[in-house]
Amino acid sequence: MAWYEKLRGIIGNLFQFDGQDGPQLKNNSGVIEARDNTDAAMALMRGAGIPASGSTLDDLPDLLDLRGRVVDVEFSFDGASPPSAGANTDKFGFCHTSGGSYTAGDIVYDTGAALVVMPSNVATHLTSRAAVSGTISLIANGLYARQGATWTLKGDGTPTQLGHELAIAVDYDFNDSSVSSTTEIPDGAIVTRVTNSVQTAFNDNSATVQVDVDGGSDETVMATTDSKLKAANEYSVPQHTPITSSTTGPVTLTVTPGTSTTGAGQVIVHYVTPLA
Repeated sequence: MAWYEKLRGIIGNLFQFDGQDGPQLKNNSGVIEARDNTDAAMALMRGAGIPASGSTLDDLPDLLDLRGRVVDVEFSFDGASPPSAGANTDKFGFCHTSGGSYTAGDIVYDTGAALVVMPSNVATHLTSRAAVSGTISLIANGLYARQGATWTLKGDGTPTQLGHELAIAVDYDFNDSSVSSTTEIPDGAIVTRVTNSVQTAFNDNSATVQVDVDGGSDETVMATTDSKLKAANEYSVPQHTPITSSTTGPVTLTVTPGTSTTGAGQVIVHYVTPLA
């Protein structure tokens, strides 16, 4: 039978559980310590993490809170079709598009049994292992800070890319009809050169590829007549094509293979965002 008694406290500085075998709470000159059963070493303590709402500056973090302070994002998803719990056990993920019970910008942790949404006041920074595309897009290997409801790039990316030529590569073959890059060419950039490296010739002489910056309005940067897929060669188109807010987007290849049963290549689009 359990016994309960109304107590205000104890006189001594140690309070022990389970007779003499359990851990102890110790008053060490006004500091509360968790001690082992012999008071020879510290004891492990566990508790709930910082809540999503109602937190105060005095709340104590748990290990998940500490790991989630600067998140290493290893997977991303649309909230309408999240991955199953256990598909990314012990990894942090990023919701790029709102749907279901998830909001774009949410950080989740896969415990193996559930996808736990990290509190926004804990997960305030993230790094991205791979590019993410959605309502909220992230570059690969970027460092972001949560500013209100927005994730703002603080590390590698636009601030250090100004004035440097960058390149996007998109592979294609005879099985494709449309292929797009994950990375988008930003507003204000200038496409300087597009190269089509036909590595394996297509065996239908009518095969073509067109290269566009796929924005609200497409910007064609390599026409179907600028290269020949029937011959393994390098085809290059130098240019000065500004990208605006209406044309910013990923690089998209429109492949017309005809009856080809062989053929493969790679398109590289070079661009720069000039310094003022």
